[in-house]
Amino acid sequence: MQQPAPAAASEQASPASSAAAASSALSAQGSGLSSQGSGLSSQGSGLSAQGSGLSGTETGFNIEINLSSDVLFDFDKADLKPEADAELQKAAEVIRRKGQGLILITGHTDSKGSDAYNQRLSLARAQAVKSWFEAQGLHQNYQIEGLGATRPIAPNTHPDGSDNPEGRAQNRRVEIIVNKTTQLGS
Repeated sequence: MQQPAPAAASEQASPASSAAAASSALSAQGSGLSSQGSGLSSQGSGLSAQGSGLSGTETGFNIEINLSSDVLFDFDKADLKPEADAELQKAAEVIRRKGQGLILITGHTDSKGSDAYNQRLSLARAQAVKSWFEAQGLHQNYQIEGLGATRPIAPNTHPDGSDNPEGRAQNRRVEIIVNKTTQLGS
């Protein structure tokens, strides 16, 4: 396995504090998102792009965008794939139209590999997404974090202990929380 380069210490945040704040803000109910020209649409509070690795939810204060790492990155890599461009363009359009405050980018992995390796890989992937946005001229207030395999959204293994490739694929993701409001002191 190739080790991803570590990100600068100033880029790392307390996963517990930033994720908890983002999660509590996301618990509010929202009205939905309609973003013309971005390839994104919603029904209720959901947001998705058909045929893509992008989905999300809008609340009163935030938009949470989920991007499949399998669409963005090759296995065990933190370099963006060429086809990631189309998915990231859709997310960038949401940031351009709605982003007012902090943009939290969080990388996640499946459970393959050591905890330390997965944390480094997830952080490197979050940094790659942030760098892509900045290269597109989106110079927002970003915070990145890598949580490794600590917050799975699906089981990595079946109840009998056998591998669950579909579950692992769901866990390999990058989450982007777009704050729609400017906070005092920002």
